[in-house]
Amino acid sequence: MDSSPYPRRIEKRNRPPLSCEPCRTRKSKCNRALPCDSCTKRNRASSCHYAANVKPSEPGVVKKTNLAERLRNLETLVSSFVAQDLVVQPRKQPEGGSAVNAPAVPGILREPQIPDKPARHDSRESKQETGLEPETPRIRQTHDGQVNYVDSSHWLSILEDIREVREHLSPPGELVAQDTPSSAAPSRWELEPEARSMLGLPQSLSLDEILQSLPPQPECDRLLSHYFNSRFQVLGIVHPHKFQTEYTKFWEAPSKAPVLWIALLFALLSTATNLLRLARAGKPDDSTLLHARPLQQRTVECLVLGGYATANAYALEALILHTQSRFLSDMHDGSHVHLWFAMGTIIRLAIRMGYHRDPSKMPGITPFDGEMRRRVWLNIFQLDALLSFQMGFPSMIPTECCDAQPPRNLEYSDFSVDTDVLPPSRPLTHDTPVLYIIAKADIMAVFKKIVAHTQSLASPTYDRTIALDLEARAAYAQLPAILQRRDVGRSFMDPASRILERCTLELLHLKSLVVLHRRYVSYESTATTTTTTRPSVAATTASRRACAEAALDILARQADLHRAARPGGRLHEDRWMLTSLTVHDFLLAAMVLCLDLSVRLSEGEGGGAAAAAGGDDGHGDGHGHGDGLARREFAALQTSLQVWTETSALSPEALVAALALELMIRKVSEKNGGLQDRGGAAAAAAAAPAAGVDMPALGSAELPYADLVSEVIDGAETPDWVGHFGCWRCVGMPWLC
Repeated sequence: MDSSPYPRRIEKRNRPPLSCEPCRTRKSKCNRALPCDSCTKRNRASSCHYAANVKPSEPGVVKKTNLAERLRNLETLVSSFVAQDLVVQPRKQPEGGSAVNAPAVPGILREPQIPDKPARHDSRESKQETGLEPETPRIRQTHDGQVNYVDSSHWLSILEDIREVREHLSPPGELVAQDTPSSAAPSRWELEPEARSMLGLPQSLSLDEILQSLPPQPECDRLLSHYFNSRFQVLGIVHPHKFQTEYTKFWEAPSKAPVLWIALLFALLSTATNLLRLARAGKPDDSTLLHARPLQQRTVECLVLGGYATANAYALEALILHTQSRFLSDMHDGSHVHLWFAMGTIIRLAIRMGYHRDPSKMPGITPFDGEMRRRVWLNIFQLDALLSFQMGFPSMIPTECCDAQPPRNLEYSDFSVDTDVLPPSRPLTHDTPVLYIIAKADIMAVFKKIVAHTQSLASPTYDRTIALDLEARAAYAQLPAILQRRDVGRSFMDPASRILERCTLELLHLKSLVVLHRRYVSYESTATTTTTTRPSVAATTASRRACAEAALDILARQADLHRAARPGGRLHEDRWMLTSLTVHDFLLAAMVLCLDLSVRLSEGEGGGAAAAAGGDDGHGDGHGHGDGLARREFAALQTSLQVWTETSALSPEALVAALALELMIRKVSEKNGGLQDRGGAAAAAAAAPAAGVDMPALGSAELPYADLVSEVIDGAETPDWVGHFGCWRCVGMPWLC
């Protein structure tokens, strides 16, 4: 105990004040920043100062630093998984069980979630059922132009959430890198042989070597001018004004242009070259016109050199145009399997870049880019539907996961890269470069539904068939008047491209009806369902007639176009455009009519013969009030045979079609010898081969598929088109089986 008589003096520590001088005066809370939040809110940042012996600090900086560092480590860890191309492998299937895709994380087991019913796409219904707001899709873009779509449930999306937290924790002025793991080493795509072989590239060249092979600028100008001023076979996925700006900049410094933009340039040049060659078919050869093959090769080399699989800008457009150019080059080759594989690559790349989602639901996409993305996706959707159907395969696009809307009916001059708000869509009565694909969108959507309906593993219901029939007819009826069905003779004021667009839309609609109702042509003779589930005779008769009428309309359009393409006809100078109409549709219609005739003729000697004789044709009311449909079908087949025979010397497709149809007509005539005479002298003359064309005899070795066609005419159920024909023309006809 201190026994000093004097009281102890307490010395105060010379502790510097931590708050700034204004906050001390106001006696307000200070966060000790410079300037502090309190002074900043009062617009007194300039007066915020501290005592001379005080160093302003930030609260919790150590804690923030530690948390931010841990988040960085976590992000680096999961990013390294992508860089190493790690994928989730399915576990081995246990006995009596099914494989479950799950990450190999110890101690964590998750049961697979099986939905009780299909997911709904309406956001309002989804919110009412789950109580959750629909999640916003994510688009991740890197500094080098790479664009990736990430689903909200994907772990990369969760990683993006971590990135957002890190941005919140980062001090002001510190930027967060936006590179994706795959962009860290884009050069690895240049080294992988798989990336080259998938596009048919044996070896790659350097950029300098590629640029040396570029045609001179005047030749490039001529080809690009032809492409952008054409209206036929131009997809509208490249904005000419934007491209012209980039094109001018390219010639100032070619080596500094993005490699994938150079790929786009070569793809445009090769497509324009093919269009020019088709337009000059039958004319004196132009020695100054370039060949498309070297340009296509340079396109592939640029795609590989630029790492097309990394989803950078211009990659998708270049791939689409390259595929179109190859189609135009191989139009008469018939081997389109490689194009179908190329479409698979295009679709996967488009989905990776988020083209299947509508841009209005994804932040960070400008109005210009969003509109061009819609145009690109609509072309991809339509090309996939047609090519997959022609190959006989299901569509590669999962429609239930797509919500991209059709583009607006706008001229190129209506919007640019500087557009802040898109103008309203022009009416469909206004002709624009994208009017055709917009008008075709609804018809194509129904066509895809019909194909899925007929390819379904479950037996399609007749009620669904009728609903799709009504939907298809309604979609075609809503076409603008300038695209409605019209014979060539009534279209003398229209350009040839518009005539072909009308025909293409009409054939797509009619093909939808043929495919939808085809199975009912021979339904009564092959159905094995019970009487309680089988459609009524009147219903199947109506479907059978709808199929036959649609097939008759297809062959009528074939005859109309053939007359217009003859010397002196409306389309003679532009007959090259007719090559874009696949023979597949005309062969489909002809075979369906042959099947209808053969099935009806085999339905008993009495009824079948009487029907073919011109009484009740099997499609009337059953009381002898037919309208001679059998004679119309037979006459249409004979006219179609004449068309194929006259053009058989021009293409192998026409020769095969002529030989097959001649055999079919002979078999139908054998079943009812008097039918040809009752068809009239004109029809009989039409069946005769054209002068100068040798048609093989029925048993000729040049008809190795004669037995197959005989099976079709005789009512066989499952003819093996692939095994007999061995070509793409019949691979795409599984609905006849």
